[in-house]
Amino acid sequence: IVREAAAMVRIGETLGRDAEGLPCVPPVVTPRPIDGLVTKRVLVMEYLQGVPLSRAVQAMRARGIDPQSAEAQLFGRTLLRALTAAFGRTILGSGFFHADPHPGNVFVMDDGRVGLIDFGQVKQIGGRACATLAKIMLALNERTSDTDPRQLEAIGQLALELGVELVDGAPPEGP
Repeated sequence: IVREAAAMVRIGETLGRDAEGLPCVPPVVTPRPIDGLVTKRVLVMEYLQGVPLSRAVQAMRARGIDPQSAEAQLFGRTLLRALTAAFGRTILGSGFFHADPHPGNVFVMDDGRVGLIDFGQVKQIGGRACATLAKIMLALNERTSDTDPRQLEAIGQLALELGVELVDGAPPEGP
């Protein structure tokens, strides 16, 4: 639990700095552990007022918001932008990132911001892996087809650089 608290602080500090290292508004809220209340068995942290993403549709309906409405669609884009910025900054920046971003760990906060909890699973990757992931993201973004064998082969080769192992005889995956 002490390591989880340290990871929470480290990721929070990374998100609170821009590419030049200057303070900025973080793309997601990360709670801070409460000094003096973290032990090997107990972690007390700031409270995030909101609901986990796994319960967001129910919360919207309770507030009279149609989950298919323009307002909900706008928040969906905000959520995606915030998570993309947060994970892009941590994975491609420091290489130290939250490794368990399931809908129970992503919070829709009452004030409209996005929060992230549970830093018990984090990963550290090296500079080479960060660079390869960046190349993969660029290749995925710049592809013009989901079926072009050359483009898929190039992305596959980059995946091999990361250590992905392909199973002989496995069917090709599609979109």
